[in-house]
Amino acid sequence: MNAASTSGRDPTADPSSLYFVDAAHPYAAAAATALTSHRAKSKWSHLSSVPVPSPLPSSAAAAVLLLLRRRPHTALRFHDFALRRLLPSHSPPPLVLSASAAHVAAASRLRGAALAVLASASRHYSPAQIFNALAATYRRFASAPFVFDLLLLAYLRSRRDALAAASVARRILAAGARPLPSTAAALIRSLPSAAAALDMYHQIYTHSSPQINQLLLPTVHTFNSLLLAFHREGKCDEFKIVLQEMSKYSCKHNVCTYSIRMAEYCDRRDADKAQGLWDEMIREGIQPDVTAYNTMIGGYCRAGEVGMAEEMFKNMEMGGIDPSATTFEWLIRGHCMAGDADAAMLVRADMRRRGFGLASDVVEELLDALCQNVRVHDGLGVLREEMRREEYVPTRRSYEVLIKGFCDEVEVEVAIRLQAEMAGKGYNAGSEVYHAFIRAYEKSQDYEMVEKLRKEMAAMAT
Repeated sequence: MNAASTSGRDPTADPSSLYFVDAAHPYAAAAATALTSHRAKSKWSHLSSVPVPSPLPSSAAAAVLLLLRRRPHTALRFHDFALRRLLPSHSPPPLVLSASAAHVAAASRLRGAALAVLASASRHYSPAQIFNALAATYRRFASAPFVFDLLLLAYLRSRRDALAAASVARRILAAGARPLPSTAAALIRSLPSAAAALDMYHQIYTHSSPQINQLLLPTVHTFNSLLLAFHREGKCDEFKIVLQEMSKYSCKHNVCTYSIRMAEYCDRRDADKAQGLWDEMIREGIQPDVTAYNTMIGGYCRAGEVGMAEEMFKNMEMGGIDPSATTFEWLIRGHCMAGDADAAMLVRADMRRRGFGLASDVVEELLDALCQNVRVHDGLGVLREEMRREEYVPTRRSYEVLIKGFCDEVEVEVAIRLQAEMAGKGYNAGSEVYHAFIRAYEKSQDYEMVEKLRKEMAAMAT
């Protein structure tokens, strides 16, 4: 990438520039000499003996990195030393110093170090400021083009700021280059809408120069990111746009592509078409992964074909694919939807043996199925076991289902204790809980409590 300033002047050699790198500063030469002329164990003590002007210009600190750029680890350690010991504390890192450190790391393929520097800078400076600093200092440090990709990734990873990352991408494109395919795919995945994702795809791959390095063409991961964006918004009819683009670049499906397309049909409860894609995937020699299996298992469960889901689960284990928590949750849901609480509990027992816990919404469905099968005590046991997991938080609905179940069995004392526990969790009793207690007291012919609860309900409604 030709990212240097096009004005003809080198801003790093201009003392009036924000990006001035003063290689002639006495401290820069002395510090670089101290760090290159002594043994590893003594060079940092020698550096401490070098007189430091007060204040130390950031242009001089950046110049030390320039002089040490062929010793990148030493240069980056000096960068940290300067921030901690030489420059004003509680102040943003000087932009020219951050750009210099990023270039040193990028030129030596020290990806993690470059990302860390850029992520720190992104907390204090705008994307335009950082991009301009990198562009202005690019030639002086003989940097690598992917430093601009790393800036884009720094915004995606550190700040989760997709719009800032998109602005960096546009600046890269304006400089006549493209982001790396993996970076472009990550950017497309992060954008807030499918329309924004498709627009960014076209900016990167359709509207830019056709004369481009083959290594910068879109990959299957690029197209999977687009498919996923449309799938998240339920706009699966737009898949054809992405598939046409894949065909244009002769890009073949991978297992993720098939999983997203199968999910489209599973969402529509069209398990047959999803199975057709599965069969095509197998014919193409693509091995399904856990996500592909979970997609099909979930599709069969939602379509009411839990037997086929169980068969898919058996094939999954025979194929050496370890199930995930999602696998078991779909099977439990499928059996609950079929009204087979016994089968759902057997799946849960298998799940627990493998160290998995249930998500809150799946617990709700299982409790509902157990209560419908007059197994409310088993349901309470499930809730208590799940509550032993630190990460599990019982929901209002879980309590409501159990309270209703115990009231239906006229076990009012247990229901009262659950209602008190529910209130302790911050969940107020709603009309469903009141109606459950009213029915229970009617069965036990306690009409005084019936009347009291009805008055409470009336007061709540006013």
